[in-house]
This record gives sequence, structure tokens and C-alpha cells, in this order.
Amino acid sequence: MSASTITPQDFLERLIALVDQERSAEEEESSLLLSNAPFNLLQRSGLALGNLEGSTAIGLGGRTLVELTRPAAWHTSASFPPHDFRTGDIARLRAQQTEKGGNKKAPEAKGKGKDKDEGVDAVVYRVSETKIVLAVDAEEEFELPERVQILKLANPATFKRQIHFLRQAIKLLDASAPIPPLLSVLLGLQKPSQDPTFSPDAQPFLDENLNPSQQEAVQFALSSAEVACIWGPPGTGKTQTLVEIIRQLVRMNKRVLVCGASNLSVDNILARLSVPHPNFPSPIPLTRVGHPARVLSSLTRHTLDSQSLATDTSALLEDIKQELQALEGQLRNGSGKNRIRGSERKKKWEEVRELRRDLRKRQGGVVEEVLGKAKVVLATTHGAGGRSLDKYNFDVVIIDEGLPIPSLVSTRSSDGTRLLDPHHARQEADPGDHLQLPPTLKSLDTRSSSTSKKPKKTPSQPTPTPASASDPKPSTPRLIASPTLELTLFSRLLSLYGAPIRRMLKVQYRFNEKINAFPSSKLYDGELVPDESVRGRKLSDLEGVEADEDLDEPVVFFDTAGLAMHERSAEDGSFGSESKSNENEAEFVLALLPQTILEPDGSSINTSKPSSIAANVPATSISLISPYSSQVLLLSSLLHAQYPELEIGSVDSNQGRENDVVIVSLVRSNDEGEVGFLSELRRLNVSMTRPRRHLVVVGDSSTVRQGSTFLDAWIAWLEDEALVRVPS
Repeated sequence: MSASTITPQDFLERLIALVDQERSAEEEESSLLLSNAPFNLLQRSGLALGNLEGSTAIGLGGRTLVELTRPAAWHTSASFPPHDFRTGDIARLRAQQTEKGGNKKAPEAKGKGKDKDEGVDAVVYRVSETKIVLAVDAEEEFELPERVQILKLANPATFKRQIHFLRQAIKLLDASAPIPPLLSVLLGLQKPSQDPTFSPDAQPFLDENLNPSQQEAVQFALSSAEVACIWGPPGTGKTQTLVEIIRQLVRMNKRVLVCGASNLSVDNILARLSVPHPNFPSPIPLTRVGHPARVLSSLTRHTLDSQSLATDTSALLEDIKQELQALEGQLRNGSGKNRIRGSERKKKWEEVRELRRDLRKRQGGVVEEVLGKAKVVLATTHGAGGRSLDKYNFDVVIIDEGLPIPSLVSTRSSDGTRLLDPHHARQEADPGDHLQLPPTLKSLDTRSSSTSKKPKKTPSQPTPTPASASDPKPSTPRLIASPTLELTLFSRLLSLYGAPIRRMLKVQYRFNEKINAFPSSKLYDGELVPDESVRGRKLSDLEGVEADEDLDEPVVFFDTAGLAMHERSAEDGSFGSESKSNENEAEFVLALLPQTILEPDGSSINTSKPSSIAANVPATSISLISPYSSQVLLLSSLLHAQYPELEIGSVDSNQGRENDVVIVSLVRSNDEGEVGFLSELRRLNVSMTRPRRHLVVVGDSSTVRQGSTFLDAWIAWLEDEALVRVPS
């Protein structure tokens, strides 16, 4: 039975309900974390760190930077244990709690109605092996205790913003004014069209290294009147293609807003754009909007905050900042007789607040100057919805990577939704790959955890979308209610308009012919091909790496079937209790590591044990990934101390990344043939397309192949095409 179509208003109302459901699930988890979970459990889960000491400084925008370390008085090592704190996360900073639930004097927080015993909320600014720096909002006023702890929190602001602008979009639809063409196309009310004034001959390519499929995608994006989708499978140079499109738009005197689902995707584009091209030598005026803590340090000079400080008023702003830092130092660092008390202390805090207000006011005055000069503004979809962009118009919006539909409407203006307002966006380009991972949803996790332990066999395909040129083009676009927020804008547009709305990048520059074979044939209609420069690459080609039989095989499968290497679930009642780990598999992965791993400085670590990969492989050239967070934590606990340079992470966190060697720990091994979300083909696609030279898969074939027809086909391919080993 086919799904029935709905009105655009009902479609948006459905999205509001889904966003609110996701917000509730995330807030419920965060509340449970803060109220019920023992702190040592949170630490084991990587969601908290304790017994830290800190120091403060003033950062960009008047924010207070708190540098946290592990003091020798409380820890045997200055290095942090494995944890989930990443740049841009929200964290609660509070006084160290005692085992009985009491605490030392908490950070005294004011300014946002927060009880001082709760501590203060901050953004993770920087993370290293021995230091974590938090950025506290300039409006917060607090005193740092001698000993503190931090907890990872949810961030509801994104959800609230999305709901607000979805409602704004409904109001726009209900208005008597004509519906903007872009909105009509996005909601399936009219088919996309081409710009009749565009002439390919008038726009020669700036990047002479673009391949034919990239050139076709560029021209398609420039000639589309409303929407263009660029399908970029792994390693196909999507960022290179986007940079060409952006430069061409700037050359056409267009103003461009570039949005991404993640800070990393936005920064990848910014890094490329910031380097002048020989055929486009004039630097493009670029501004990166967003919290400086979420931007790569090498790109900080392009942030709105940094550029605001580089104006003619920067000297005055620096004077205010220095005065503010000195005052806060007096208030926070004084002790004993030197501590400022009583009315004098109250007076000093009032001076601090006044200086912060002055700093914000003066910085606000230069924001318009900076943004007014920018030809390209880059931000996450959340950042693009901020007040700083309220007054600015854009000709084209580029949305990088797959985004849930509500993220579309979070890029707004003061009088409505930016993408839905003809005065703020006339054209949209949407590059992505609907066959890679969708957004991770807490509401789905909550729903699945309340069902039976044995799930139904997961479908081997995601929500059907026209993906190949042979797919039929829908005769009439149909708007269908989203079942979940996993359906991205890219997938939605493909389902509405079919193959004609997209162009595929067909040449990949990452992995060799063997690694390319399965995903190309099963997911990309055989159209994804390796470039000649990578077609025959293998690990033994690297300088200093000793060749052997394993290295001449790009894909190696260690089959643990029948070896009783069973999975286990996380402890009941713990966070991530649905997550799985496999200790025997983790121990075997440890045994796979090279006998000699080269450190970045050229020195070597001798492990004194055999290796099944290679000798003299740089540690930074190896990534260990697993679909399950519990397995990632287990691998980190086993390997981090001995191999600190190894990259260990989840499949989800590795989307968009690559390395010479990728070891995939599949984890699932049970008598029932249950595989959970391992059967999601998009997750498997990301796993198998990360390596450049050498893919190692460790898993139980008898369990994994039962999960879906896609998994069965993959295991069969591994058995036929890979070097198959049985762990000893």
C-alpha cells in the first residue's frame, strides 16, 4: 500500500512533532545522567571526568576560558582516560562531588537562573591528552573551586530553534502572498527548473583538475534555478567540487551561505577556500560564523569573533579585555587575606559585568562591518540560524552533507525562514550521499530499547530513493510524511524528483580497486570507479613497510565463527546498555597491531609480539573502528596507553575520514543471529570505504550474515574475494 500524500502544512507539523520527540528524548537522558547515575559509572562510560583542577583566562568575545588538568595529588597519570568530550560539546562544570553525594563549594553561577550548586554550563573549547579547555559564556559569573568535575550534557537549543522556524515556515505558507519558487520546489509544489540565462561557455572552469563528472556537477549546480543535488560517494572529491562552485558563484558576483551538518564539514570547505587558486588569485572575503570553540584552531582567523577583533577598534577591545581579565583574576584567584570580600567584592563584580556589557556592545558594532564585506559566509545549520545573520541576504545557499529536514529551516532570517524567503535565498545546492549515515537519533534509541530484545530483521535498504539513472522519474511530486528524522533533505529531494535532480561524482581518489568493488556494485550501480592513481595502491607500497602476503591483499577477513568469541551487553541500567562489546575480539585486534609501530618523530615502539598487519606502519596510519560505543571504549582502554597515536572511534565518528589501514571490529557474535543496527547498510558502507590501502574486518560470519540480505552478500563477497583467515 503506497503512502498517502499530505499538505505542506501537515508535513511541517509532522516535522515539529518529530523534533519535539527528539528533544524530549535527549533532555530525558541528560536529566537521568545528572540525577541518578553514579559518577564512577559516568566516568567509565566516558561521559564525565573528575578530580580536576583549573585555571582561568579571557578568550574571544569576553568568554572565560577554564583550563582543566589532572593534578598529581589525585591521579597517577596526567593523561585523561578514554572519554567522549569533543570540541564543541556542552559540558557542566561543577565542584567535585563526594561519594555520598555532597560537594565542596560549587562554582557560583549567576546570570541565567541557575542554582549555584549546579555549577555552570560551558562549551568544550579545546581537547588534548592532558588538558581540556572550557569556554564559559561571558554572561556567566562564577568562582572556580579548588577541585572540579565535568559532565557531558545535551544541548536543547538546536531543537527549540528548529521548532520555532518550522512554525515560521507554516505562517509563511498560510500567508496570502505568492509562495516563493524555492519553497514550492522544496515542498513538492512545483518541479525544479533551469536558469535560461546561464551559459556554460561564459563560465570556464577555474580548477583544471576537475574530472568530467565533477565538471558536469558544477555546471548543473550553476544552471539550476532553484535546487541542485550533487551525489558524492566516498572519496569522490565533493569538497573540491563545492569549492569550484563557490568560486564560480563569487565570480558571478553572487553572495553565498555555506551550511553543513557538522563543524568539520564546514571547516573542510573553509580550509580549501582560504587557499588562493592560481586562476582565482584574489582572496575571497570569508567569514566563519559560530562559536570559536567549534572551529579548527588553524582557521580561527576567519571566524566572526576573530575578524571583529581585527578591525580599527581592536586596540580598544583588547584594552577592555585586559582590564576584564585583571578584575576577574582578582576575584577568582585571591585567597586568605588577599581575598576581596563584602561590599568591595560586590562592587568588583559589578565592574566586571559593566566591562562585559561594554565589550559585547563594541564588538556588536563591528559585526555588521565584518559580515557586510563577506562574499561567502560559512556556518553549521544551527549557527546560520543565529541573530548575527538576521539582516543579511544571500543569493545561493549550499548545504553540505545529509541533513535532517528541520535543519533546513534553522537557517533563517529575521522575517522568516532563510531558505523559504525569496529575498534571502533564490537557489540551493545540496551535495551529499544518501547511502552514508543519517543523523543519529536519541528518540529511536529510546523507542528501540523499550521493545523486545530480539528485533525483527532490519531491512537491507534505507528509505527508498531514486538513486540511479535507470530509476523512473516520478510523474507528479508527492509529499509524504516523514516516519523519522533520519530522512535527510537530500533523500527527500531524490524521492520527490528522481535522478534528474542530481548529478553523481563517479571517480573516487581514496581506495584501491579491490576495496572499491563491493560498494560500487551493490550501492552505486557499478558507476563508482577508482582513479588510476589509486587503482593499484596497497599498504606494502608505503616507504619502510615490509611486504608480505597479507599486505598484497587489500582486504583481509578474520572470521571468528565457531570460536565462541561471544558478544556481551553493557551492564543493565548503565548508559548505552543497548551497546555491545566483545572482549575476545578486542584482544584479537590488539594482536593484529604491528610488531613495530613508528611514532611521528621516527622513533619506534617494540611490542614484542607477532603482527598480522605489517612491520613499520606509522601509528597515525591505522584506524580502529566499531559500530558500538562500548567496543570503542574497550579498545581505547586496551590500546590507548600503549599506542597513543592510534585513531580509535565509532563508525559514525569516522564518516568523512580516511586512513591507510582501517580495522573494523563488528562485535556481534551470538547463537540467535541478532545483529541490531549493524544491518544498516549505510553504516556498513561507511565502514568499508574508510581505508585507502588496507581493510581488515574482524567478525563472526555465521552471525553477521543473518542480519540482512545486504550483510549476507557482503560476507559472501569477503569469503570469495578477500584473504580469509581464522584467528588462532
